[in-house]
Parts: sequence; C-alpha cells; structure tokens
Amino acid sequence: MSSHLAVHARARQASRASRALLSLLGACALAACGVSAPDKARPPAPVALAPAVPFAPAVQRAPEAPPQVAAAPATPAAPAAAAAPNCSVVLYGDSILHGGYGGNQRLAEPPAAALKRLRPRYTIDDRTANGETATTRAASFASEKREARFVVIGHGINDAALSLPVEAPLRSMIATAMREGRVVIVTGLSRQRIAVPGRDKYDAAIRKVAQDTGAGFADWGAEEFRASEMADILHPAGAYSQRLSMRIVQTLDRLAPDCRV
Repeated sequence: MSSHLAVHARARQASRASRALLSLLGACALAACGVSAPDKARPPAPVALAPAVPFAPAVQRAPEAPPQVAAAPATPAAPAAAAAPNCSVVLYGDSILHGGYGGNQRLAEPPAAALKRLRPRYTIDDRTANGETATTRAASFASEKREARFVVIGHGINDAALSLPVEAPLRSMIATAMREGRVVIVTGLSRQRIAVPGRDKYDAAIRKVAQDTGAGFADWGAEEFRASEMADILHPAGAYSQRLSMRIVQTLDRLAPDCRV
C-alpha cells in the first residue's frame, strides 16, 4: 500500500515538473521572437508606404497632318485681251481730196467715204475744203485740235496754179503733227486733162518734203490716168478718185498693218 502511494506521488511530481518545463519553454520561445505574451500583445507596427509616384501628365500629341493630296494643275489664266489698235485718220486737202467738182458738187463717194469702205476699221475726220491751199491751211493748223493717229495732207494743185509756195507750209504742218506724236502722209498731185502749169515741179517738191521729213508718200502721179475718167477739166470722177483713195490706203497699210481689215 505504501509503495503504491509512493508511486502516485512521484507521478504527480513528474507531471508538475513537466508542466513547468513546458511553460518555461513557451516563455523563452515568445521572448526569442520578440513577441509578448498573448494578454499583452501589441498591435503590429505600421508598415511604411512608399511615397505615391505622381502620374506623369498626358503627352499632348500634335494632330496628325491630313494625307497630302496631289493638287490639280492650276488652270492658266486667260491672256489679257490685246488693246484695240488706234485706226484713225484726219484729212486735210483741196477739192481733189474733198471729192469736189463743178464748183460746188461732190462725188457720190468722196475719198473720205472710199477710205471707210476700203478699211472699215478706220474712223475718218474729214477737214478737206474746195479751193484750199497749203498756205491757207498752215495758218491755222498749229492751233487746231486733233485726235487721229494719222494725218493725211493733200495740197499742191491750187498752190501750183496760183504759184504759191508749197514746201514751207507743208514742212510746218508736218513738223506740228509729228510733235503731237502723229504719223503724217502727204499725197502727190493728180493729173488733169490739160496739165496745170508747174504740176510736175510741185509734185517733185512734195515728194522731196516727204523724204526729208520721214512722212509717208501716196504717189498719186503714178496712178493710171484716163481723160474719160475726169469729172471736169481738173477733178477726177468716181473711178479715178477711188484709185487715188486706194493709194492712200496702201500707204496706211504699210504704216499700220494692224489696221488693215
């Protein structure tokens, strides 16, 4: 009996020793890990967060250029219309260029009208007069107003008949017209059934004036002449007058081909 009790006593002591040992081991384990006993547990240390990385601003992209489209070739501009030529003429002269005959009569188609028919582009300023001489016209020529590009002077037959000078007044009128920027044409002398005394001499003088001054020369003396084509002893009738007009037209054509229509 006593031995049995002794065994139980030793067992109880061993159990107490075992519990003490386990308690000691647990305490050491907690201390080694830096952890307190459960009843005195501390909250976990806060974890430091890495600073927030700021968002990079969005990169603004330039708008993409539209695809290049080949441009259609430019239509060339229409050329500017050429300025209309200045086709204008003023006539000075005696009854031959006036188309007069028989004292106070006039041809159905005087030279001014014939010029217009032959070259419609021309505007005609007719200042001719029966009985006029170069000396008479020269007295007022410089003071007259003119607009025409061409000046035609047909004097000489009356000057020859009256023995008046022809060269000096012609040169004066030509110089005035040229200073105005105009182109001058002088006519030679027509022919008659009975030649006017001095006709050939005056015709040669007029030709020389044209050569000296650079004026155009319509050679009336070279035109075919028939006695049957005279309106009277001195003045050309229709057909002859028209051929004389054509001599002026031919001279104009040489000087102004742009007006030839």
